[in-house]
Amino acid sequence: MEIVPSDGFAGGWGQGRVVQGRRLVEKNESGNSTQVNCVMTQKNGAGSIPGDVWAIVPAAGQSLRMDGDLPKQHMNLCGKSILQHTLSRLCKMSFVKGVVVGLSTPDPWWEENPFVHPKLRGIYSGGEQRQDTVLTGIRYLMRQHAAEPSSLVMVHDAARPCITHEDVSRVVAQARLHNHGAVLGSRVKDTIKSSTEDGAISGTLDRNCCWRAYTPQVFEINDLLGALEEVQSKGVTVTDEAMAMEFAGRAPKMVQGSDMNIKITEKADLRLAEMFLEGEGES
Repeated sequence: MEIVPSDGFAGGWGQGRVVQGRRLVEKNESGNSTQVNCVMTQKNGAGSIPGDVWAIVPAAGQSLRMDGDLPKQHMNLCGKSILQHTLSRLCKMSFVKGVVVGLSTPDPWWEENPFVHPKLRGIYSGGEQRQDTVLTGIRYLMRQHAAEPSSLVMVHDAARPCITHEDVSRVVAQARLHNHGAVLGSRVKDTIKSSTEDGAISGTLDRNCCWRAYTPQVFEINDLLGALEEVQSKGVTVTDEAMAMEFAGRAPKMVQGSDMNIKITEKADLRLAEMFLEGEGES
């Protein structure tokens, strides 16, 4: 299978290969055995996750954080870039069929230090905003890799390198059970205040109904495609994929995840990620 860059991006990719999932043996009532493809059993009670899941990692952002001179996704973390850690963890997951990455054009940091893995199916040119990059990624998967409209796609932040197999298994399993998709997150533990623009408290929110939204966010390809096309056509800006689904009248399910699934935006986040990865033996 050829990994083809999108129009206008010279990625220099060669040949990829399809990685076959594990084959398991099932026995029916008469005792006969049959083999089935790619079934992953979740350890924490979420059940099994049949089939394949595509992953999109939007990484076209050019904002410079933490007083650095390069985009945060390319900053060094335990000997590799943040983006490389994120891609490595996703590619190790047995149920992930393939990963595509939306990059800025050009992206000299990627060209100097690319990530190579059989499950990395391609890179493509991202857009001005996250929603543009994700929409282009969905179309890229359908055009270049014949991704089925009914398949699941998970969108994961490039700057969340501490994602775990258990968390992704849980949110994917819930996305299969819930018609409107599922979003990894964490219930709010602190008291939450709303305020006016000048900081005066205007109310106290019920924290039992409040979540911090993480990624991955997982939906059927066709559903997310339609939602993103709708917000694009109406000139609406959304900050994550769930917000696009909400705009389209859907109600994705929130799924509790680990608080260590941090998004690196500050130096303190970088140190926390270092400690997590060192504990995972990835230093």
